[in-house]
Amino acid sequence: MNRLEFIKAISSATLATGLPFPIGAVTCKGISTLDDYRGMARDDDFVIKDIDTFMLKKALFVSVELNNGSKGWAEAMPNDKRSSRTLIEKTLKNYFEGTNIFDVGKTWDHCIKSEYDLGPGGLLTYSISGIDCAIYDVMGKVVQKPVYELLGGKIRDSVEIYASFTRDVYPTPQQAAEKARQLVGEGYKTLKFRMRWGLENQDPPNDNTVAFAGALREAIGPNINLAMDANMGHTRERAIALGKELEAFDLAWWEEPTAPYDYEAIKAIVEQVDIPIVFGEHAYTVEQIQHLLTYGGSWAVNPDLLKCGGFTGGKQIGDYIAKKGVKLVAHNSRPSLSTVCMLHWVCATKMASLPQEFALREKAPGAFDCLKGFPEFKDGRLYISDRPGLGVEVDEEQVRAYDKKYTK
Repeated sequence: MNRLEFIKAISSATLATGLPFPIGAVTCKGISTLDDYRGMARDDDFVIKDIDTFMLKKALFVSVELNNGSKGWAEAMPNDKRSSRTLIEKTLKNYFEGTNIFDVGKTWDHCIKSEYDLGPGGLLTYSISGIDCAIYDVMGKVVQKPVYELLGGKIRDSVEIYASFTRDVYPTPQQAAEKARQLVGEGYKTLKFRMRWGLENQDPPNDNTVAFAGALREAIGPNINLAMDANMGHTRERAIALGKELEAFDLAWWEEPTAPYDYEAIKAIVEQVDIPIVFGEHAYTVEQIQHLLTYGGSWAVNPDLLKCGGFTGGKQIGDYIAKKGVKLVAHNSRPSLSTVCMLHWVCATKMASLPQEFALREKAPGAFDCLKGFPEFKDGRLYISDRPGLGVEVDEEQVRAYDKKYTK
């Protein structure tokens, strides 16, 4: 049986069983990366028939269906779900429908460049990320390989994740400290607290960052890693002064103390503050990561898979930072399907040896009702599955019920 016949056979087995994955393990020696499947890009079975979107309360799920009936799932960045849904359904799906999933890199590049005036970051990459990740999910299913194999192979079996929580939900140092103690009790070894200042509220007069840092450090003790996120909340001068105060709390890193595009300010902060500084959440392409590292600097970069174009964009960034010797500490503000995508990405990315972000489940009410087989969490780590695709099963009936409820 040749490679194409093999893939067709296992794809037919998947459909015949009615299960998300065929019964029994199927292997094909010598197949491990996406490049090995390029020859199947001419087969109509693997052409995208339909792309659909589904609105949840705080999520936008995306499905990609093939001519052979196989279906992949992911989510798009939901900052403005209705705008992303409109862009996907009215514009972006026209680039991908009718194309072969094994041509995803070429199609992705054509879409990004053709719609460059819409971005290249922000809504364009926020939306294309959902399509791209869903394509990788269905690719993994039809070739019976986990997504991490299509990204070059697994480097690690599990990833330490850090709990990410915010002043919006825990508005006083005392409340934040109480939550921190709870999270440590659940097994987290690293925590990050987000101040949520934002560009519009830079250098706020009521800045109590130091009070939060002090309360959190006292609550968790010296052996738990603590990071803080300023969410772009300061000008250069204020960030340098505040950073020097924060040095007393032994921070694992300080994230986005100033505007992400102000490279001169970033460079000054990196040079003058004795805390590891992290940027990259708002660098949406490999070129923007390159500019950040060249003109600003960063101890590690934290691009978000749902902001940088999905697995295709994420792999470009991972390959680049490996050459530069810069660590990846992935930003991940969505705790359900996005977390599963992030896990495959970082398990296949050389520089992702640091703790990676997990936004608490409160960020995505209802989303977990739609998933089966979410990765195991134990002792502060997420363990990756070897099941095909993303390795989770999506309850489409439940997704459609939520979509009917929240589409208005």
